[in-house]
Amino acid sequence: MPNNDKMLDKQTKTRMGVILLIIMVLGVLCLFKILYLITFQRGLYTGKSSKCLDKTVEGWENSPLAQNEDCDCYVVANNVRPVRGEIYDDQNRVLVSNVTVFDLTIDGRTFASKDTLYSRSATALNQLIDKLSVEFYHHFKDKFPNRNEKYYHDKFTIALANHKNALILQSNESNERHWITSQDTAFINHLPMFSERPCNRCVNYTYRTVRINPYGDLAKRTLGKNLNGRNYGMEYYFDKELAGVEGSRKYLYVNKARLPLDERVEPIDGYDLHTTLNLEIQNIVHNELQAKLIEQNAEWGCAIVMETKTGEVKAICNLRRANAEGTQYTESDEYALHKMVEPGSTFKIASSLAYLEEMKGDDNHTYPILSHVFERKSKDGSKTFRYAKFDHHGDAPSTGKPVDIIQRSSNVGIASMIFDAFGIDNYQAYLKKIDQLFITTSFSTQLGKVQAPNIKRKASDFHTYYNTCYGAGFTMTPIQTLVYYNAIANNGKMLAPLFVKYITKAHETDTLKSFKAEVINERICSQQNIDKVKSYMEAVVTGEHGTGRYYRNPNFNFAGKTGTRDIWDEKIHAYNYSKNSISFCGYFPAENPKYTCLVFMYNVARKSSIAVDVFARIAKNIMNTTNYAALQNINTEKGPQLPRTHVVNAKQYAFIMESLGINYAKDQITMPYVTSGWSDNYQVIIKKPKFNSKDKYPCVEEMIAADAVSELTRAGYKVKIVGYGVVRRQEYDINTNTMTLYLEH
Repeated sequence: MPNNDKMLDKQTKTRMGVILLIIMVLGVLCLFKILYLITFQRGLYTGKSSKCLDKTVEGWENSPLAQNEDCDCYVVANNVRPVRGEIYDDQNRVLVSNVTVFDLTIDGRTFASKDTLYSRSATALNQLIDKLSVEFYHHFKDKFPNRNEKYYHDKFTIALANHKNALILQSNESNERHWITSQDTAFINHLPMFSERPCNRCVNYTYRTVRINPYGDLAKRTLGKNLNGRNYGMEYYFDKELAGVEGSRKYLYVNKARLPLDERVEPIDGYDLHTTLNLEIQNIVHNELQAKLIEQNAEWGCAIVMETKTGEVKAICNLRRANAEGTQYTESDEYALHKMVEPGSTFKIASSLAYLEEMKGDDNHTYPILSHVFERKSKDGSKTFRYAKFDHHGDAPSTGKPVDIIQRSSNVGIASMIFDAFGIDNYQAYLKKIDQLFITTSFSTQLGKVQAPNIKRKASDFHTYYNTCYGAGFTMTPIQTLVYYNAIANNGKMLAPLFVKYITKAHETDTLKSFKAEVINERICSQQNIDKVKSYMEAVVTGEHGTGRYYRNPNFNFAGKTGTRDIWDEKIHAYNYSKNSISFCGYFPAENPKYTCLVFMYNVARKSSIAVDVFARIAKNIMNTTNYAALQNINTEKGPQLPRTHVVNAKQYAFIMESLGINYAKDQITMPYVTSGWSDNYQVIIKKPKFNSKDKYPCVEEMIAADAVSELTRAGYKVKIVGYGVVRRQEYDINTNTMTLYLEH
């Protein structure tokens, strides 16, 4: 037995020695292989070898390696997309932001590899497919109405029964209604089948970042889009600033293996745009215009509000009828900036300015109104041509001064004024004066060039001259009317509209670039004549015969001019007298204009008075905006006192205090929002609100809804609003990432 033990021990040692020798040989071979790779093939695995095709360099297609089908080493670069910049209103509230959407795929191969009840029982698998089909149909039927239960049943059968990869749903980047969001993925992940292992690994999400307008259709056309050939608005014209600069990450493919390389260029995120738009004013304009369009079943309409002194566009709305019934309107086309339409009687203000400039301010003459027979001699003087014109058929002849002509909106009267000033045969002199007023000039904006009016310039007939005096027979864009009306309100200084005020880096406050409105002309005409035309426009609202007199407001004055035009029908090559385009352009308050506004509605049965109604409602609501209404009654016994407020944007708070002439501690305002309350000795003082943008769950209580929604959206939450007024309470649902805000007055 001892000999046997010795033999076994010897055999064991021999075997161990052989194994050790093999390990040592393998180790030496590995060492040599490592040294070989480091010394001779280092370039190959860093992508710098002459045997490696670098597809990131320009002209790589012409390299000999590109023609070698056996080349199995090449370098590629994957682009790293930057975060696109956001767009804000004039109070730093988000108007356009980024959101993540998903495509949903079920990996049937992963499902098949797991030992589950479903893999062992065909009955259980069929029941699962039926249940998932019903669940998905009911959850997604509003977003994907063309997907029925059979569609989902077929897809889940492919994935779960046939063990294949199946794309179930895909987000449509260009259509917000067809987005699969984190709320949808939360629903899927909480389904019993997908919430537990091993089946939770069967669900795959491919994500993309898309643009979202938190406030829906508000200014959506102006904010724009730059996707799939749909290029317009700020997203298009400021794409270079918003897009940022792509980064890149290099990868090496060698022997079918994918290896990341150290070379990486970090992307530069896009810049943020800070627009001139104001969310409250935009909401007012949108709602008032839409309500009237629905009431009149108009084809389309637009409205613009411009700050008189600065040229900043505070609101712009372009709405088109979305259904035959006229119950739905959507932002469509840039009507305000680029739609050429006959201006109608709003152009009489341009003619009045031309008249006053030619007559050196003398407006004491009287002219025919209501009806008149104009006479014009032939060139040789041998014939007299007579043209009978009426404001309304059946009107008896009468006379009036320029102020009467404008408030009555008399076509006969304005033509009589122009013919007296320039001559009935001197159409070119009239056009020259209009040109000198810069009314017919084209100009550039941050959202593209605005065309000049296409007035007939070489015509010599009476009717062209007559029609041009009151805005008929030629077309111009609505915003051109607004621009020269704003020049009148601004005491002659004509400004191009401004849409973007400044640009910053993402979520930073330092301004990279700022913009001011371009001055088209410092003074379009004399101050004397500006003042006279202003009095004409006030008479339109306050005069006994003013076409806007039914909408005068005892609480504040506004001024402007109505316009009505029949619509030219291309099918019959004549005007359709049963349909009109109507407008009102003016400014408010009349004594010290702060805003200039234009309302234009196309294809309505009624006259321009309904455009005045929209204008008056817009003006009234702007003068009583939410943040002004948030201020409590002020005790003025000891002069203007600091008022009690809800949580108000700091910039708006400062503006309101300065407007009311109230002294306040400016150095105390160091936060984006402020509120006020009682001190220990019962004095009203500025206080810091609970809101902190860095909190995980920002407190937005006591904020107005617009500010609260903006801040929570920026923080990444979905927001649901219940009630009206200011935020009194907020609740967070962790499953849907939704913050519900309860509002009260």
